[in-house]
Amino acid sequence: MANNWLDLKGPVVADTVYADGTLVAKDVTFTLPGLEFLTADVQAMGNLTVPLIGLLENMETAITKIGMDNGLRRLNRLEKQNLEFRWVQNVVKSDGSQGVEGCKAFVRTMPSTTPEIEVEVGSAPEAEITYNTTRVQIYVNGVELLCVDRLASVLRVAGKDYMSPITKLL
Repeated sequence: MANNWLDLKGPVVADTVYADGTLVAKDVTFTLPGLEFLTADVQAMGNLTVPLIGLLENMETAITKIGMDNGLRRLNRLEKQNLEFRWVQNVVKSDGSQGVEGCKAFVRTMPSTTPEIEVEVGSAPEAEITYNTTRVQIYVNGVELLCVDRLASVLRVAGKDYMSPITKLL
């Protein structure tokens, strides 16, 4: 009988953000970019919309930072930045034991917006910074999930290089 058990990934218990190697935030909310492909219509019993693998819509990364400090100041620079996100998630393994595993994301950004800062009596100030993203590489428990580098024509998902068939013909 086949093993039908998968490790159960639980909540994130801590995270950190580094900007160009300097710790700038802890326990923040962040959103890493997904991949959204440009599409084209082809004729196949009418219109069929197909993704154009290798042509991407804009990618964005967002960080919601609580409090105003030097970390926010550093994150708000109007220049290219290399951001590193680290987080730890709970895991229930197939043998019933619990543990944690580390995840990392390396993101290269250009400024997109400067944040509005919400200030309210009795609450900590909150700011969301959004970046245009030129490169993202995500690891879960040491295994690469994806790597996209728009300026170097890299598109690798689950270990498969999707740009190789295109670049070898150029």
